[in-house]
Amino acid sequence: MMISALREKGSFAIRAARGIDVQNGKVVPDAVAIVDGDRILEFGSGLSRKGTTVIDLGDATLLPGLHDNHCHLMLEPIDVTTVVYRRSSAAKTLAALDNAQKTLHAGFTTVRDPGDCDWQFGTIDLRRFLAATRALGPRLLVAPHYLSITGGHGDANDFACDLCMRGIGKIVDGVDAMRQAVREEIKFGADWIKLFASGGVLSMGDDPSHSHYTREEIRVAAEEAHRLGKRITAHAHGAEAVRWCAEADFDSIEHCTMIDEEGRRAMKEKGIYCVPTLYVLDFLQLPENPMNLDASIIGKARDMRSFQRDRFARIVEEGVPVAYGTDIGVFPHGENWRDFPCMVECGMDPMEAIRSATWNSARMNGIEAEVGALAPGLKADVIAVEGDPLADVTRLAEVRFVMRDGTVVREER
Repeated sequence: MMISALREKGSFAIRAARGIDVQNGKVVPDAVAIVDGDRILEFGSGLSRKGTTVIDLGDATLLPGLHDNHCHLMLEPIDVTTVVYRRSSAAKTLAALDNAQKTLHAGFTTVRDPGDCDWQFGTIDLRRFLAATRALGPRLLVAPHYLSITGGHGDANDFACDLCMRGIGKIVDGVDAMRQAVREEIKFGADWIKLFASGGVLSMGDDPSHSHYTREEIRVAAEEAHRLGKRITAHAHGAEAVRWCAEADFDSIEHCTMIDEEGRRAMKEKGIYCVPTLYVLDFLQLPENPMNLDASIIGKARDMRSFQRDRFARIVEEGVPVAYGTDIGVFPHGENWRDFPCMVECGMDPMEAIRSATWNSARMNGIEAEVGALAPGLKADVIAVEGDPLADVTRLAEVRFVMRDGTVVREER
């Protein structure tokens, strides 16, 4: 999918039946966003401005561009061996460009790719390519690689030992190696550091409930990332792995599938964001799943799913910060909306679910001065969906309008 600009930057008054002020959690009736160039000048009810082109979207809802903080642009829901081992870095990066454009078309104007299946730095090159507007795509934040222990979630545990296969992660063992790995990631352009603090689902021979890195390795990773001005996150299913990452002051923790009371309390007290990735475990268990998965992986997905919704409901109830993330790439790109109904099913108010994918996400990434809301001075990332997503959160799948940095890339009347 290659998308092009439908309207270049200019002066626009974008009107819809309602809009959402995500900073204050309020609905704005007869909503209008006044845009000039790549910035929002005003947002409010019934606004008008001379010299602007009016884009009237009727019975729609205006929102800031959505954010997906767990988006694997190089992955696709096909045979994993094909994706990882039969594509070059260049082929993976080209696929990532296509998938990034599907993501933008779905209304997600900012994406965090927290590690991908490339042994080079293709996602860094893609970020620079998109930032230079050599192609249209979402704003991209990148953790180039997964850091994994030997035999962990990022290692190639399902190949014969004499093949010496590389896994999807960067294998890092020990405190000194961890410092070096973090420094290397940052040297080549990382926005975030990502490590596998526990076992995972889409891997052989490891257990998602087991902690992989030691407390000291986890602490050193966070210390080094923060000392060099970067943020750090961790894949963590098991309760102990979540606690250790919270203890080390990580900025976010992905999945949090088996989180316990102590982990929730620490994350809330420290303002550490949970990025939950809910729908993906449902997708992995579908009979028509096209990924040719081993029965043990399906079993792990089923086991983790038995904890997931209950533990996330407690996260919501206890007020742990949440930022939206899907693990897309394991399911089809462009369907980034699918976690919203899962979140609401777990007791999250639709407004809070939308805030998790806008204002909360911007704050987690430290870019709230630029994006995350419809507010004067922020970047003109504006989308519109059919109807009212606060009444029916699945409306977030019905995107009619997408503006990224003042450029219209989707417009349906």
